[in-house]
Amino acid sequence: MSRRVLCLGNNTEDTDVKTRALAAAAQVDCHGLLSDLDGTVTVDSMQGSGYYHTSVYDIEYGKLVKLAAQFDTVIVLDQPRDQYSHPDAFYKTIRLARESRSRTQVILLDPTYETDIDFFENLVQTNTSFCIFPFIELLTNQRDDGQTTVCGRSSTPITLVDRIKDFATDENYKIIRDKMLQGVRIPEHCSVCYALEDKNIQSARQQETVEWANRLGLSSLEDLKKITNPAYYEIRPGNICNLQCRMCGPTASQLIGKEYRRLNLISQLPPPQRSDFDIVDFTNLKKLYVAGGEPTAMPKFYDFLDRCIAEDRVFEFLVNTNGTKLNNRFKKQLTRLPHMQFIVSIDGFDQLNHYIRWPSEWSDIVDNIQYLVDHGHKVTINTTVSIYNVIGLYKLFAWLDSSFPGILIHAQLAISDNDILSALRFPDTRLAKGRLLPIKQLNCYNNDGLLKSFIDGLIYHYDLGPILDQNKLRQFFKFNDLLDQSRNIRLVDYVPELEKARHEC
Repeated sequence: MSRRVLCLGNNTEDTDVKTRALAAAAQVDCHGLLSDLDGTVTVDSMQGSGYYHTSVYDIEYGKLVKLAAQFDTVIVLDQPRDQYSHPDAFYKTIRLARESRSRTQVILLDPTYETDIDFFENLVQTNTSFCIFPFIELLTNQRDDGQTTVCGRSSTPITLVDRIKDFATDENYKIIRDKMLQGVRIPEHCSVCYALEDKNIQSARQQETVEWANRLGLSSLEDLKKITNPAYYEIRPGNICNLQCRMCGPTASQLIGKEYRRLNLISQLPPPQRSDFDIVDFTNLKKLYVAGGEPTAMPKFYDFLDRCIAEDRVFEFLVNTNGTKLNNRFKKQLTRLPHMQFIVSIDGFDQLNHYIRWPSEWSDIVDNIQYLVDHGHKVTINTTVSIYNVIGLYKLFAWLDSSFPGILIHAQLAISDNDILSALRFPDTRLAKGRLLPIKQLNCYNNDGLLKSFIDGLIYHYDLGPILDQNKLRQFFKFNDLLDQSRNIRLVDYVPELEKARHEC
């Protein structure tokens, strides 16, 4: 009887060795690696019965799920998670095996790989408060000088960084951690994730808790006690920025602060902000995230990179940037920091991005992304979804799918005063749904469960036919007109579908 077996592992030679050993024991042929890096993999391109092997590195996740269903058996090899070049690849491998189970036989050679993940996957569903970030992360929030928050999505202060003597036992953190362990929701800190979950959209709390537990080798709440120093630092050292993005504010850009002051939108500028790079302790560091403002516009950012080079340690290093600045000093430093990854913020294709992330130049961003990709740096796209771009997402995502195949896209809802920029407030609900639906055909949607959940949530919202809040729409136009007049630019030239609604409110 003809049978095909697919072995899932990491992308090392060990995967081939283990697969050939299994094939020899079964006295069948081993056909080796399936990889889209060597050409397009299809069922027809395979050589028949026997053993094959691949990994989430070699084939895009969504395509690999479909391909696995064409095999009689899928085997997850017993390679330790630390043999994967990134812990998330291990987690995706186990997740893929689970998704395949409804379509074919799945065998994990080491069943504990799955049971270790089970605990935290179940926990974030049954305990709607628990999140791993207050147990592992230390960050500074640009909205409050020297204050910490539970994560970058929260604006509610916990305590001053300078007052933390022991991260593991700090009383202010303990209050939050205890409430989470007891299942008591804390909306003052975690409303962003709660709001998504209440709309049946998967939140960062749910996904990243499981990913971090996997990364740190945690399989129970008792394991959290092993964490005595932060494993994750999130540094937002100031509001120096070279752009004036419409969904940002003075705490994120000093240029917006000056503009708002001139337009009488604020009475005074935020106080000067300090650099917090000095709080980073490399001892237990697994991940470092730097945002702004705009890091590449800050001289102290480049000084900190020199410190990282001197430390000569390997950790996940992410920089959130608008992608407009890539100077020669930075390029030279990157040759010494090959592991650095970039999250590039783009909100629209070409001129729409110019309008939203004013006054960015599209060609500069595209050239800089291409430079980073060509030099081996992982690039992820961050899109802040608002009333401006909710109907333009397909055009942007389709371009990304075509220009940078396999690139991951993270989407988040815009936050604004009185919620006037919300992506859930586009006035033409039928048009919004119609423009969102084609995204379901794109690779970026099918390869990433978090983006899929986000887009599905938006479609579901507009499918319900929400009632338009005319008052908030009028507030939006009043605010946006001030910005347009200040910048000598017009909404109708960039989002005419939104301008059309002006006469209906």
